[in-house]
Amino acid sequence: MQRKDSRHTVAERGGAAFSVFLLFTATSILGLGIWKFRELTGTNPLSQAFIEEVPPELSWHEEPRGLGAEPITLTLTASDKDSGLDEVVVRVSQQNQPRELLRRNFGVEAPHNETIEVVVNPKELGLKEGNAELQIAAFDKSLWSNSHSISKIIEVNFLKPQIAVLTPQQNGVLGGSELVFYRVTGKTPDAQGVVGQGTLYTGYPALGWDSEFNNKPNVYIAFYPIPASFNDESDTMQLIARDNLGNSASSGFNYRIRSRRWSSFRVTLSEQSALTMRDAMLKYAQHEKLSVRMGGNLSVDFKALLKSLAVSDDSFLATALSESAPRRLWSGAFLPPVPSSPNNSAGDQRTILIGDQEVSRSRSSGVRFPLHRRTPVQAGNGGRVVFVGELGLLGNTVVLDHGFGLSTVYGHMSEIIAQRGASVTKGQILGSSGTSGFAQGEEVYFETRVHGIPVSPNEWWDETWVTDHIENKVDFVKRDVSQ
Repeated sequence: MQRKDSRHTVAERGGAAFSVFLLFTATSILGLGIWKFRELTGTNPLSQAFIEEVPPELSWHEEPRGLGAEPITLTLTASDKDSGLDEVVVRVSQQNQPRELLRRNFGVEAPHNETIEVVVNPKELGLKEGNAELQIAAFDKSLWSNSHSISKIIEVNFLKPQIAVLTPQQNGVLGGSELVFYRVTGKTPDAQGVVGQGTLYTGYPALGWDSEFNNKPNVYIAFYPIPASFNDESDTMQLIARDNLGNSASSGFNYRIRSRRWSSFRVTLSEQSALTMRDAMLKYAQHEKLSVRMGGNLSVDFKALLKSLAVSDDSFLATALSESAPRRLWSGAFLPPVPSSPNNSAGDQRTILIGDQEVSRSRSSGVRFPLHRRTPVQAGNGGRVVFVGELGLLGNTVVLDHGFGLSTVYGHMSEIIAQRGASVTKGQILGSSGTSGFAQGEEVYFETRVHGIPVSPNEWWDETWVTDHIENKVDFVKRDVSQ
């Protein structure tokens, strides 16, 4: 029997072992390299996403219209569903001179979706009036570094509108209403009106008020509320005009606000009445899918329902009153909803009690007209029906828009004959009084609102107030602008 040379056998065994060693070493180095690559880049080179060829996506939250004198914040979303985002770059370029606004490298994070905000200060960047190009580019984490870019030519304009007051004095009272005329020149405003307590009360072109203003398109009229919370020592009111690029101008105007004395009244419920009302409010809340935390205690549950339904009612009313006709739909003093007297004033402090236990205390937004029998409810003035429906506390409700931000609300009705979208005239019947919602018997609830803010209706029922505070101002401005 022939036997192999032992020296050859040892050599062969040594060669095989060396090959295994080389393979093990190469595999270890490769594995270590892949691990290190993943640690440094957050990307797995063995995944399908690493070799994908789909570029990232870019979108504006609100596409910029241009750049004005003031800094603005641009918001955009970058996304890449496969390998994730690697880098986003934002530049603005003018006369072939790019200026980098942002460069965000995401490193190992590689998010799949990112919201990015960029502050652009045109004057600080040295931009000149004219056109500029806004450029955004996004890169992903793939092997090919797929990219996507968008650009937009935008206007750079630093010219501000100019605003001038036309009425010399505005005299109002807390919880009431006033109006001011003004002229805007230089640029057509994108937004304008009276700013008070951080809220803009939009003005309207005066040509929607009277045809005599047709040749004065730059004359505006703004009704504004004087909220009961207005503090004459710390709060101010001013006129503002802003163009579509954010350039704005403001102007103070002469106004005087008288304080007023508020009254208070109580609504006292028996335990049985409170139980019945609680069940009715709960049924409405469940129907509207409102979230109300109930604890089983009558007073606590009652308070929670009042709060939740008040918020719900305000939301419905805010939606209905979000837009107002840019023309006058009414004339003269308003009519009360029924030939009766209210039992409170708007702004009075209302306390609700169950027995002798206080449940809620708040300022009343409107007035209640208690009645002895079912009574027709009439429109306070000409307008358009913008809401018909059932609300949690106001019950069966009708809302009228009278134009220029003025509206009236009619609640607790038993029957409604008004149709949403229909035009109505002063004194036209809207329906009948009732006991719906949080009514305390046969009654009608009534509100006057200016830009959605409840104000005293007593002024609008007063022919003298309407003449002095509105009609005389209109006549004054007509004479002034015609000269």
